[in-house]
Amino acid sequence: MECLDEELYPIKSLELSGLDNPEILKNTGLKNKDSWLKLIKLYEGNLIYLKSISILINKNYDDQVADFLAENTLHITNQMQSHFQETFHHLSPQEQEIVLELSKFENPISREELRQSLNLSSVDFNNGLQSLQQRYLITKIKEDRILFKLSPVFHEYVRTCC
Repeated sequence: MECLDEELYPIKSLELSGLDNPEILKNTGLKNKDSWLKLIKLYEGNLIYLKSISILINKNYDDQVADFLAENTLHITNQMQSHFQETFHHLSPQEQEIVLELSKFENPISREELRQSLNLSSVDFNNGLQSLQQRYLITKIKEDRILFKLSPVFHEYVRTCC
């Protein structure tokens, strides 16, 4: 939630990041505790993704996280797929265009590179980028220049299903 006038709207928000404590998987019944951190990083510390993938590991891998990770594949469960499908269909056409273009790239790309490959007005492009960041579907990376990338899990969904 963004506040444009803090005097009128004194609500504060806190963006959580770094949910990389293996203890968040403690009550899931998963085994191979030494692999939990890798699983958490693979699914970006997103508790909804981790709950869904934990159920899949429970049922299909007999709780063995190491066996699941040995496949070296980012699995998108049916629950995640339904969520992403609904999310994608609620995006504006401009946002969908940005997402589809970003899905073509494995590595983050600059705003300028992305802008050149799209046929969007500057206003639509910037509003789309802002909205997608607010939905946590795009991550902005600050290096020597600003780069953008899709969330890895959403990227996999778009790449395979769209």
